Amino acid sequence: MAWDSADCLIVGGGPAGLTAAIYAARFRLSVFVIDAGQSRAGQSPMTRNHAGFPDGVSGAELIKRMRAQAEKWGAKLQRGLVERLTLREDGFVASFADGDMTAGTVLLASGVTNDRSAMSEALHAAALAAGRLRYCPVCDGLEALDQMVGVIGTGERVAKEALFLRSFTSLVTLIAPDGAHRLAP
Repeated sequence: MAWDSADCLIVGGGPAGLTAAIYAARFRLSVFVIDAGQSRAGQSPMTRNHAGFPDGVSGAELIKRMRAQAEKWGAKLQRGLVERLTLREDGFVASFADGDMTAGTVLLASGVTNDRSAMSEALHAAALAAGRLRYCPVCDGLEALDQMVGVIGTGERVAKEALFLRSFTSLVTLIAPDGAHRLAP
């Protein structure tokens, strides 16, 4: 581990965690970012949902640039997992595989977990790389402009995502993976 204490520990190195790291470090705080390296943004072959990139940017390139900017201002970034977080009077103790550190504040920016469809790892990876599989309608709706889109899942949340995507394309199909939709009338 790089440090034994920091003003701010940020758990998660995706766009949200790195944005926080950039600002906190620019405010002259000691900042430590611990990241498992599983950012959903890093898997995107192209996003046009981030300011400053009018022609879009790959998720991997976006993460690379944000990491460099955070490090430029003094943030320390490390791959790893927080195994335990303990509250104390003066802040927190975070436990990692290779030791502990104290932090006055902790920001959790650990993101979300994709609800993956049943498919082989190879097919999943190929579909992600080709931009044919997306996980965030808000982030990626524009990428589906006037294209045929299948939204896999059932229930109220998935139905709302399908309706949201209708603002980008009229060609939306809601697909229930188990054959039956669980939707209110």
